[in-house]
Amino acid sequence: MNDLALCRTKFHGGIVNTARRARRASGRTRLALVAGVAVLATVTAPLATASAVAPAVRAGAENPAPVTVVQETGEIATGDVAASQVRFTAELPAGFTGTVKAQLALDEFPEGGDPFPSRTMGNFTNTSCLVDGVPGSPCRFFGGTTPETEFTLYLDMPAATVAPAGQGRKVTWVLRTNAPFWAAEFMKGKINLTDASGRALAGAPVKLDFVMGRSTHRPTFYGRDAAGVLWQYESDGKLDSAAYQPRTRIGGGWNAYDTITRLGSSYVGSGAKGAGTDLVARDAAGQLWYYQQSGDPAAPFRSRKPVGGGWGQYTSIVGVGDVGLDKTDDLLARDRDGILWFYRGTGNPDRPFEGRVRVGGGWNQYTSLVPFPDGILAKDAAGTLWHYQAKRSTAAGTVPLEPRRKVGTGFGAFTGLAYGGMKTGRYTEDLLARDRDGKLWMYQGTSRGLLTGKRVLVGGGWNVYGLLI
Repeated sequence: MNDLALCRTKFHGGIVNTARRARRASGRTRLALVAGVAVLATVTAPLATASAVAPAVRAGAENPAPVTVVQETGEIATGDVAASQVRFTAELPAGFTGTVKAQLALDEFPEGGDPFPSRTMGNFTNTSCLVDGVPGSPCRFFGGTTPETEFTLYLDMPAATVAPAGQGRKVTWVLRTNAPFWAAEFMKGKINLTDASGRALAGAPVKLDFVMGRSTHRPTFYGRDAAGVLWQYESDGKLDSAAYQPRTRIGGGWNAYDTITRLGSSYVGSGAKGAGTDLVARDAAGQLWYYQQSGDPAAPFRSRKPVGGGWGQYTSIVGVGDVGLDKTDDLLARDRDGILWFYRGTGNPDRPFEGRVRVGGGWNQYTSLVPFPDGILAKDAAGTLWHYQAKRSTAAGTVPLEPRRKVGTGFGAFTGLAYGGMKTGRYTEDLLARDRDGKLWMYQGTSRGLLTGKRVLVGGGWNVYGLLI
């Protein structure tokens, strides 16, 4: 996953702390502006005219005519957004003729983003380059090292062929690209102009300042209303935002079930690659049904398949994720005596679970069990919330949960809890909680499966749902 691992790594003579990106505002890329124009240090270069025939210049004399290059526009949103563009314009003196080449060389990747910049070059997608409005051709970043830098990203822009003009002329290059959601916080370097022989004409500093637009890995959750319709809510994909896209209808008939639980995490977006979650649902006759995820956000589940009968003996059924690290999601069930049972997943939708294994007793102390990645959350009668971390073991008969850890108190005020996904972009798991007034809150998670205590209001009116999943 992508977008924002909390890590510190040695990089360009300093320490990269990717957590800092979490403090940046969402939106579009900003560039350094001077008087409304992003001027990239106008440079006057000694000029040998880019021409097949050099101009008549006295020996040792310096051509006084400057070549200047400025960055005029450039808003780049990152993630699942339309391609953005950056524009560079060079002003050439009167009489200039020949070929002008332009190359970006980005060699500073400060705090934030991917700690391995060499990987970044392969993740700028739909990149094209234009010169003077001529339809562009695909172009790509490539990497290398120099004695002065640890790593540099290069991009060759199309060459411009310049005809003589009495008043001089401008040449405009446009870079269009989709930046990865986890792109570096900003990139610095230069744009270098050369003639056909490679002789320098001008150079100016470049800065691309990235902020997150819309995540390529957006969590989803579900709500079932009183009519039995199941609705899906997709995160808006913006950093530090608790907002969701307008709901989409999954289908009706879900009031046939008295229990529905997700088995794992659910995401949509270009980076999710069909990372939906499977569901299991129990009907009034005690029959358990298995809904395999389809990978299609518009129709996220395949037709149901029967798991078996006799599940009416359980007072709680809850997904626990992939306990055994075998890429299959597992299930827990509590019986009327308070004994918790573990069902290991098989990966076979026709027989999704192995036979049960006893976890232990005493689980009737909890009024609610909720799926939470790498384990479950359990709320007791006093409103205290506890986290049970999944024990990573593939050994048969192993108790699948670590000893509980206290998450917090006061959760008795909430009538519904649900996993919120990595909503706030920090590789931390967030929790959704609905209060008695129908307000939905998002509690920010920590990297240790707990909560920070910070909450954000998602919105009101959530009492229309009898069940949050």
